[in-house]
Amino acid sequence: MLIEYCPGGDLGKVLKKERKFSEEIARIYICEVLLALEYLHSKNVMYRDLKPDNIMLDAYGHVKLVDFGLSKLNVDESYSSSSFLGTHAYLAPEILAGRNYGKSVDWYNLGVLLYEFLVGVPPYYSDNIDKLYENI
Repeated sequence: MLIEYCPGGDLGKVLKKERKFSEEIARIYICEVLLALEYLHSKNVMYRDLKPDNIMLDAYGHVKLVDFGLSKLNVDESYSSSSFLGTHAYLAPEILAGRNYGKSVDWYNLGVLLYEFLVGVPPYYSDNIDKLYENI
């Protein structure tokens, strides 16, 4: 799969350099990611791996979602999954609890992403994975 060249790099590297974003910049990025998720959901795609490293910036500073390896196709409103997958600090509580989940995990990830943009680290973050899971 090919995408256009994204000279802005990924938001993970940008965030690491900037440490955190202003509310104005965070709002712009979150709005663009929200629109991308709404589009994916309208096409019955659950993304499941939203994190700064999977968001690229094009030549104009607009976001592009990449890495659809964990995405699920044909996910309608009645669909539920119990797969334990995703990036540790971004896992929704229902995934950790082993409960069925749907597209709502993408909205949880959007909230985690906004928090990280404004604070500089994901909520509940810990270097210890057991503590991280307990915090979530």
